[in-house]
Amino acid sequence: MLRVGWLFLWFVAGGRTEGFNISGCHTSHVLWQFSADSAEEFVLFCDFAEPERRRFHHREPVSPARGPERPPCQRLGLSEAQWYHQARDGGVLQEITGKQSHLLLDKTALRFLTADSSHAGSYVCRPRTRSPGDEACCARTVLKVRPRPPCPHPAPRTRYLRLGSTDAIHCPGLGCHGAPLSPELTWYQNGTLLSERRSNPLQLDAIYDFHQGTYACDYPEAEGASNWTVRAVVHVKTIVKNTTFKPDIVEPVQETLEVELGKPLILNCTARFGFEEHFSPVLRWYSRDSGQELEIPAEEGRRLRASVEVEVIRRTLRLDSVAQSDLHRTFVCFAQNSLGNTSKPLRLRGKQGAVLLCVLLGTVAALASALAAGALLFIYWIEVLLLCRTCQDQDETLGDKKEFDAFISCAKGSASESEPASPVSEGRLALKLFPEVLENKYGYTLCLLERDVAPGGVYTEDIVSIIKKSRRGIFILSPNYVNGPSVFELQAAVSLALDDHTLKLILVKFCPFQEPESLPDLVRKALRVLPTVTWRGLKSAPPNSRFWTRMRYHMPVKAPPGLLWSRFRVISRAFSLGRLSKAEAPGRSSQTGTGDLAHTHPAPLPW
Repeated sequence: MLRVGWLFLWFVAGGRTEGFNISGCHTSHVLWQFSADSAEEFVLFCDFAEPERRRFHHREPVSPARGPERPPCQRLGLSEAQWYHQARDGGVLQEITGKQSHLLLDKTALRFLTADSSHAGSYVCRPRTRSPGDEACCARTVLKVRPRPPCPHPAPRTRYLRLGSTDAIHCPGLGCHGAPLSPELTWYQNGTLLSERRSNPLQLDAIYDFHQGTYACDYPEAEGASNWTVRAVVHVKTIVKNTTFKPDIVEPVQETLEVELGKPLILNCTARFGFEEHFSPVLRWYSRDSGQELEIPAEEGRRLRASVEVEVIRRTLRLDSVAQSDLHRTFVCFAQNSLGNTSKPLRLRGKQGAVLLCVLLGTVAALASALAAGALLFIYWIEVLLLCRTCQDQDETLGDKKEFDAFISCAKGSASESEPASPVSEGRLALKLFPEVLENKYGYTLCLLERDVAPGGVYTEDIVSIIKKSRRGIFILSPNYVNGPSVFELQAAVSLALDDHTLKLILVKFCPFQEPESLPDLVRKALRVLPTVTWRGLKSAPPNSRFWTRMRYHMPVKAPPGLLWSRFRVISRAFSLGRLSKAEAPGRSSQTGTGDLAHTHPAPLPW
């Protein structure tokens, strides 16, 4: 019921759809016969004055005074047509937008790419660009599509005509299944009526480029009371003689190409192929390395230029970065047609400037690295040496029969008024910081006169005995030290070190001082040759400072014991020294004259 109502409304509207009336359009009836076993194309042309053209084509008499009447639509310069489709059973007239897979809009023509009976119906065209007075300009084609049995000897739907020759175009379908062999035909070329050509085949005296295109041949056929125009389509291509030459490689031009290592590279294989009617070109890249040939994947071939006689194709090979291995293989551009093949080798060569630059940069980088490493080694050579000692796990204290790793000597009493103020005093450095760092952290055994030697013994004998039992002597130098009685301890140690090569002396420059005139020559010479470590105030106080690193460098090489073992050794050493001092003398002398030392070390200095 709804369908009947819709048909009634459409009839009342007089067939007005999409905003214009198609009842006044020039109407023609076209029959498309296709063979089910072959792929055929079809075309409809937008021709507003087809009845008048046919009348002119049949040479009907025309008044010479006014000439042939041409409707207003025929005077339009049609450049592009707008197409609509209406199904066979009526319905809405829908615009053809070109999104259909079987249809192709080609300016003023509508091309059917596939053959199907469902394509039947009404096709209406009108100018896409028009003025308000041209709204009535339209052409309507009623298309009927039906399959036909295959023809035993069909005319080709595609014709290749050689330029400069004489040839003909046959209308497909004629002479098959009762169709007349030579009816009166109407020929079209690219939508243009060939008014003087009515025979089959269409004779061409000389083939030129403009003969190429889409040809349509129309002939009448009666079907009951209706007259139809049967249309067949032929695609014509103008060609030349098949080439007699192999492909010509245009690119690469040279056999050697300079490249930069690590840079991306684009290689083009471009070849020129002559015309072949059955054209099947081969274009590829392959590499040749150590006698082996391997094809290299590349981009699909791209046509750069195509003409009747020549076709140029390019295939591109892209390298993300040029590697050293690419310089040792040969890249080959290969092209082939039906007559043979051609190849062009290409070798890659590193740019001399780039190679020299790489060598120069490498050399500079190596020198900079060596200098940086040397500077770091110069600054931190003590740390490196201490690390090597730790890895070697050596202990030079084994078997030397000495009890202490170091003896600490500093000035006795308060600082003089001439001595500059310091946040850390000599006594604090000797009695607190040295034990905290060297004993508690690194496990060295220290001997402090004020801490480890019980009072009551002879001062000179105690000093000589302690120095003989020590592997190192650490002397904290200051104006108070070199001008006071404590300098005797340094003098005694220097004298003992001349005979005992296991005893080494370390000078700690606590603060600047001036050598007094009364300073013994032995000590004066020792101040110039013995290793010196400078105390820099609070900067040197932390255990990880350069001061303690240098002190550890001069200390004996030994495997540091654990914390408990170190404390046990300190306690046992204190008890043994107390017993020793009590057994040797009942009291301590404070004399520091050189006569008390003469009987122990009478040998002269070798300096």
